[in-house]
Amino acid sequence: MSSGSIRTAIASDVGLKRRNNQDSGLASHGVYVVCDGMGGGMGGEQASGLAIQRFAQLAGRPERNRADIDDALALAQHDILQLGRELGGVAGTTISGLILPVTPDSPDSPRPMDSSASPTSPDLPDASNHTPADGSGRAPREFIDQTYVVNVGDSRTYHMNPVPGTGSSEAPVWDVSSFTRITRDHSKRQEAIDSGQMLPEVAEATIPRNIITQCLGDPNGIEPDVYVADMTGRFIICSDGLHGEVPDERIAAIAAAHSSPQEAVDALLAAALNAGGTDNITVIVVDMPPTSPKHHAFSACKLDAGEEIGVIEDATLQTLRTLRSA
Repeated sequence: MSSGSIRTAIASDVGLKRRNNQDSGLASHGVYVVCDGMGGGMGGEQASGLAIQRFAQLAGRPERNRADIDDALALAQHDILQLGRELGGVAGTTISGLILPVTPDSPDSPRPMDSSASPTSPDLPDASNHTPADGSGRAPREFIDQTYVVNVGDSRTYHMNPVPGTGSSEAPVWDVSSFTRITRDHSKRQEAIDSGQMLPEVAEATIPRNIITQCLGDPNGIEPDVYVADMTGRFIICSDGLHGEVPDERIAAIAAAHSSPQEAVDALLAAALNAGGTDNITVIVVDMPPTSPKHHAFSACKLDAGEEIGVIEDATLQTLRTLRSA
């Protein structure tokens, strides 16, 4: 990772058991999301593609805020509900990933990726040294130090810190002990764990991982999770084709072992295939440069409805659920 640049890679694979790839991914202009479609026939593939189309519109904007994200989710929900009606059933998709408030300057930014697209993405420069002359008020990146994380369903967004002192080096060393899962699955298994009904090992042994409680396209509506997180370090975004096959500690070890996002993505994809490849697999790795030379603990917290980056009172932040890594 070089200071002042965002580096990313994306890959997807149909896996070893499925006939078609219902995952879709987007890594473009500050929007990095994975969608895992579900539905009979082509329904899942179409559902994830519709969600990606809505978030690609966000990627086309120089800035985006909480209201923009909520609108994109609502429009995707509408589109996929309509798809389900057209197919005579229910179609749905998960979504998880990062939405940067400000689009990086990226003339060579990668494009949306679906199951038939190229699995890799070039590096993205960011806006650290760019101040617009058009009066837009867009801040240079050194003043934008937080990002949104969005989640519906059981795809996931993880984070890890660089080892202190290596974050601005050409070959960063990643701190495996700092590995953190930002998002919480919308699933029966996660509900049983969070409610205290079952210990994690019991829930994992008795509740199938694919029984989810929310998805875009759910006729009962959605309650998306939107988080604010420090915009620094390495983010790993994936469908359950990775985390359902490979335990978190193994994902952490693999992600920490590779300084290049592309090498990390390739290794994580290979690990899921080697573990059985029973589902479609999509992985994005995003490396963010440090916004400050001082090392500090990474933090992320879930936003309440209507809460926005930059306008939350410090006292409010302290009362929200905060995830910290050492």
